[in-house]
Amino acid sequence: MLKHRIVILVLAACLLAVTLTGFAQGEIDLTPPELGDFDPATLEGIDPADIPILPVLTDHARAIFERGQARETPRDAHMFSKVGDSMTASPYFLVPFGAGEYDLGEFADLEAVVSYFGAQVDDAGNTAFNRVNYANALGFSTAAALDTTWAVADECEPNETPLGCEYRVSNAAFALIMFGTNDVMAFDATLFDYFMRLVVLDTIAADVVPVLYTMPIRPEAPELSAVFNQIILKIAADYDLPVINLVVALEPLPNGGVDLDDTLHLTYPEPPGSVAEFTEENLGAGYTVRNLVTLQALAGLLTELELLEA
Repeated sequence: MLKHRIVILVLAACLLAVTLTGFAQGEIDLTPPELGDFDPATLEGIDPADIPILPVLTDHARAIFERGQARETPRDAHMFSKVGDSMTASPYFLVPFGAGEYDLGEFADLEAVVSYFGAQVDDAGNTAFNRVNYANALGFSTAAALDTTWAVADECEPNETPLGCEYRVSNAAFALIMFGTNDVMAFDATLFDYFMRLVVLDTIAADVVPVLYTMPIRPEAPELSAVFNQIILKIAADYDLPVINLVVALEPLPNGGVDLDDTLHLTYPEPPGSVAEFTEENLGAGYTVRNLVTLQALAGLLTELELLEA
């Protein structure tokens, strides 16, 4: 079904050219891709093992953030969007921090970033950690994020994409973006590169800072998963964006942190363990590690933006 909508999404991509303006047009090419542009040779030499797990704030990311703050209604710097598939929609991804159900253990310095994103509460009493997002769902892919048929009818406007709906409703300044787990079973490298770039360019055009992730290795397709991670890193480099190198953070865990009984998802601690309690035992689970490196990455980015004290 995903491939049936490619023609529509290609046409939609053309509209991006009108809206993408601003930072370093002469240095960073923000022209929307054309389907078939992908050249596998451009991935040569890209190895996740060479990339740090935690990102630094890039010049382009800073410019996007500043542009978001200069809008008539500034982007909410206490809000992030969670964009991705069911691994991101999961209640194990950051949600407990919104309810105050966490224990940072030896990472007590992360209390500042938890408090920062916990400062903005919506009408339902939820924060960035546990609010409902409209650009992640079971079965989601890069194409689905751009497909109006996946939009939540009661919240999204007619002909609005899930991604556009999420950024409008949340007014988030940041977007945590991870795709690939579903894409790798449906798309080849050409399609993944195309749709992932469109997701990132839509995010930039909305003046939202994209924070990308490398993806866990899907056991059914390890070689293509590795190629997808090269693509993610290439996109981050092309657009000068921060990327959390999750695949390397998960490498020491059994099966790379992936649940072999449910390869669409990461492992989680056995009860009474928690993905929001950073003990040595709990950090043997994939979701716990993702939560930790996400908080660490956000803390670093906020510090560089001078939103948190060093």
